Amino acid sequence: MIFEMIAAFAAALAFAVIFDVSRSELIFCGLAGLAAEGIYQTAMLIGDRSGAVLISAAAVTAVSRIFANLRKTPVTVYLIAGIIPLVPGAGMYHTVFNIIASDYVKAMSVGIDTIKAASAIAIGIVLVFALPNRLFFKKIKK
Repeated sequence: MIFEMIAAFAAALAFAVIFDVSRSELIFCGLAGLAAEGIYQTAMLIGDRSGAVLISAAAVTAVSRIFANLRKTPVTVYLIAGIIPLVPGAGMYHTVFNIIASDYVKAMSVGIDTIKAASAIAIGIVLVFALPNRLFFKKIKK
């Protein structure tokens, strides 16, 4: 579990570099990816993959909103890098591979799991963005 979290930190950090995120925000992007993977691994102990992805996507969205408030940057800076460990890229690859290999039953099975994971990411993000801003943003007195 620790190795996966370190790898997720590195992956999120690498994607933040690719997306030309400011140097001062790179560590926070990595922390968002680390949080996503840690929560995903923990949720996998008690549930299925789709539920774990949903919980993790919601959590990384909340973390991203908090970082955005604290660091005075857009939420997407942290969110895009943070959800990278959750994206079902291998599932998409295996779906297409099984279609090409004419194993349509396996392609359908893997494809449905991939769609469920991708949908869980979208639902998790939308659920947290539907919450009021006052839960994530502190009031700044001038």
